[in-house]
Amino acid sequence: MTDQPTTTPPTRGPETRSVVIRSRPKVVFLYPTFLAALLAGVWTWIQLAQGVPLDAVSLTPGRIFWWVFAINLAAMAFDFTRGEFVALVLFFGVIALGIVLLDERWRFVEPLRDALAHVELRAHPHLYLLMALALALIFLLVFVNGRFDYWEITHNELLHHHGVLGDVERFPAPSLRMTKEIPDLFEYCLLGAGRLVLQPQGAARAIVLENVILVNRLEARIQRMLAQLAVTIEAPPGRGGQP
Repeated sequence: MTDQPTTTPPTRGPETRSVVIRSRPKVVFLYPTFLAALLAGVWTWIQLAQGVPLDAVSLTPGRIFWWVFAINLAAMAFDFTRGEFVALVLFFGVIALGIVLLDERWRFVEPLRDALAHVELRAHPHLYLLMALALALIFLLVFVNGRFDYWEITHNELLHHHGVLGDVERFPAPSLRMTKEIPDLFEYCLLGAGRLVLQPQGAARAIVLENVILVNRLEARIQRMLAQLAVTIEAPPGRGGQP
């Protein structure tokens, strides 16, 4: 008798059964301001503990906090696409070049720098630390809210979990259309955030999820889950009695 061939099923990675998507408010992008406030508060506190008077502490913590806070607000206030970001860099490049050329003629940069040097960006550590505490509490509330309001994609359904009592809306997941967008380059750099637009089959309108953190990773997981197929390879039945 001849030996029957055997076929080994292909090895597959762990199967993804569901993917959870959480849309966050824009306040989560203030975490650089939180870190700057915490750093400035601790830095100033250490100097006061060493006996340095408040009006003589270093201006560096206040300057760091101010610049981070100002840039952070600008990043949240406007959406910068890739094209707009390049245009912004070119704009500031032209402004800097113009200032250099004009300063060679009128010498106004040094007096302006001397005037700004008298601006004392200095505050008590309580101010920095209380701002950091307020932001930390807001981040905590955002995290807790995300546990009660989120979307979940399974092989068969798109579910919207919301409410303290666990209310659920259900949409069909097969033939689900999904679009990923990166509307703001700064927000993408801060948290890998972007927008997901979901269009379930038969739904009257698209579902737009803003400020989805790590959007590229979530998109890859969703695509991988929806593309998974269970394949079973069996050996043909034996033909006993044949030589």
